[in-house]
Amino acid sequence: MTADNSSHAPEPVYIHSRGVRIHVEVQGPRNAPLVLFVHGFGGGCFDFYSVMQELSTHSLRIATVDLRGYGRSDKTPRGYDLTTAASDMAGVIRGLGYKDALVVGHGYGGLVAWTLAAHEPDRVRGLVTLASAHPVVQTSRLSSNLWSDWGRAGRVLGAQVPRWPESRLVKDDAALAESIFRGGVSPGFRDTAPYRAMARKRRDAMLADKVAHLSSEHQRWLFRMRLRPEGFIFDRSFPAQINIPVLQINGSMDPSYSARAAEKSLRRTAHTDSESVLLYGVGHYPHIEDPPAIAELIAPRV
Repeated sequence: MTADNSSHAPEPVYIHSRGVRIHVEVQGPRNAPLVLFVHGFGGGCFDFYSVMQELSTHSLRIATVDLRGYGRSDKTPRGYDLTTAASDMAGVIRGLGYKDALVVGHGYGGLVAWTLAAHEPDRVRGLVTLASAHPVVQTSRLSSNLWSDWGRAGRVLGAQVPRWPESRLVKDDAALAESIFRGGVSPGFRDTAPYRAMARKRRDAMLADKVAHLSSEHQRWLFRMRLRPEGFIFDRSFPAQINIPVLQINGSMDPSYSARAAEKSLRRTAHTDSESVLLYGVGHYPHIEDPPAIAELIAPRV
């Protein structure tokens, strides 16, 4: 079913979840099925504006969030682990007046979405991941392939040094934030107007108060938990499989793409309506590089 919601700009709202304010932007009819978008490292609500526009002709309630520590959401001193982030997203779904949602997560946001699906499956009607893997697969891959996946491992390891990553992220008008983005997109996208607009947004997002530090806290936890008992507890909190439909979307030109990780991740769902899609000519940011393709893949899943 479709509806003409194209004139409805996203509306900013704040959802209070366990004493924390999460900034959310929503569009579409209030009684329509909910689609929740969760960004990755260096992103924000703005990551999904183009996909939201593509989906605006469908009768959907669409929400995009700033994760805790990003954008206009609260900057708390703690709470930058995947379990807490997933709980925040469950609070957003409840706060918007819904029982469940189709949850779409990019990168780190995909790890959050998988965690939510495992810990609170009644909140997740379906799961779509963009350039992301199952958290147990991803963290195991990170710790066992430090040298072969140096780009991602380097960011996580570098984040362990106090204050150093924060200073690098904001140096020279947050040039590193754009450099990370540029290194992830396909070469053909790099000198386009959409690239330049998004690169500026990612610089500005990283320059916002405390974001450089708190985005690094998300990365710190991914590594530190492997050295602590909480890593074992976290891994054990995941069932062998979830019974939720999963759509994995990856780009063929994503430097961090691993066909093996994608295959292992897909095994973590028992639902028969699950699949993995590889978009050719697209990098690590498929929702930014090819919004129409992502919207076309998501719409039938709602």
